[in-house]
Amino acid sequence: MTDTTQDPFAAPPDATEAPPPSTPPRATLDYASLSLHKIALVAGLAFATVLPNMFISNLIEEREQRADGVRAEFAKNWGPEQNLLGPFLVIPYQVAERPRIYVKIAAARLDLAATLNPQERKRGLFRATVYDTKVALDGAFAVPTETRLREVVTDKDGRFIWNEAMIAFGTNSRLTGLSTSDNIAIDGIASTWVPCLEALRQEIVCRHADWVLAKAPLTFGSADVTRLTFKAVVSLRGTSSFKLYTAAKELNATIRSSWPSPSFIGTVLPDAATVAADGFEAKWKATEFGSPRVTTGPILGDSPTLASASIGVDLIDATPIYRMINRVAKYGLLFIVLSFATYFFFEMLSRLRIHVVQYGLLGLSLSLFSLLLLSLAEPIGYTNGYLVAAGLVLVQSTLYTAAVARRFKPAFLFAVMLASMFAFIYVLLGLESYSLLIGALALFVVISALMVLTQMINLPGRPVGAPA
Repeated sequence: MTDTTQDPFAAPPDATEAPPPSTPPRATLDYASLSLHKIALVAGLAFATVLPNMFISNLIEEREQRADGVRAEFAKNWGPEQNLLGPFLVIPYQVAERPRIYVKIAAARLDLAATLNPQERKRGLFRATVYDTKVALDGAFAVPTETRLREVVTDKDGRFIWNEAMIAFGTNSRLTGLSTSDNIAIDGIASTWVPCLEALRQEIVCRHADWVLAKAPLTFGSADVTRLTFKAVVSLRGTSSFKLYTAAKELNATIRSSWPSPSFIGTVLPDAATVAADGFEAKWKATEFGSPRVTTGPILGDSPTLASASIGVDLIDATPIYRMINRVAKYGLLFIVLSFATYFFFEMLSRLRIHVVQYGLLGLSLSLFSLLLLSLAEPIGYTNGYLVAAGLVLVQSTLYTAAVARRFKPAFLFAVMLASMFAFIYVLLGLESYSLLIGALALFVVISALMVLTQMINLPGRPVGAPA
């Protein structure tokens, strides 16, 4: 038999068994919000990347100065920018034993034709554009009567030395490239160019310009205007720029070259210009009303002579390397801000956790773009350098983003964003006239997109129940 007797000293059993103590629930991380502390750190990193860009900008300026030094050296050895003066008919005027003054008469008609043959000269990684040319001059002088000429001189008691009249032609720099075969025909009679100092033997008369002279003796016995014709060929060598200062009453000028990117300069712009990939041709026609300009002075290159109307052309680079790189460097902060913003939204919307150090390494990678562009553009050109530098930074940043995110979609989206930014900056910098307008509209679109995306996250301090 079973003993059913209960122990009288045993405690009565509880009606219900007490449950085991429960562990407190773990606090879940809120991936849809970010601490103000981290936002401040990321913002500080973004602005800290300005420092490398400042050093890179200084390096760009230093390299540009070295390139300017190389161009100045070529200008010294090959030839400077040629700024031509004249031609003028020069008639000496003598008053007793006083120093001579010179009456200078501008051409009544001047036809000029010049073909610039450009070359690129290199020294190390730096280059300069030089050219050689033969300038053909064809024109005429209308010499006023002696009575008219005496009206322009101060002392009326002097005499004009007609048999020592000459035609002057020069430049305010150096006449480099002039050869012994260059000549001038005055009224069909061949003559030769002679350096100013050799012809006049007075250094003070020849200063302020490099002149060559050709004898053009006049005989005066008529009360009518005397017409003097001339044809000349002058060989020149120069660097980057070609310009003509002239006070001719009628000017017809043609300048052509195989250089594809000219910039027309001077006080008179061409009436017609054709610019193509294989070169350019520009034509000028100008008329100065009234009589041919007559000036007087003790030297040939006085202020009225040098202040004549001017035409010319600069042989510029279509994409000036250092100016373009400097503009790219100024957009460095924009690259950083948009990349950090992309990481920020990945962290907010894709439940990623990205460390501040990873933000910093991404910023360093993007800061290298301007330095890579500078080092590559010098040997292979701006366009090729931009493509290679952008490709290197894009691959590096995308692979790093893939390692950080460990997912394909965030890395792909980041690559698309960065590639679009590189392409946009390249196109934007190529738009000289509309770059400001396009850039402002693009920033407006970017800020609008950020405003939309911020509504999808819970920012610090935002009420939990606020609509998103």
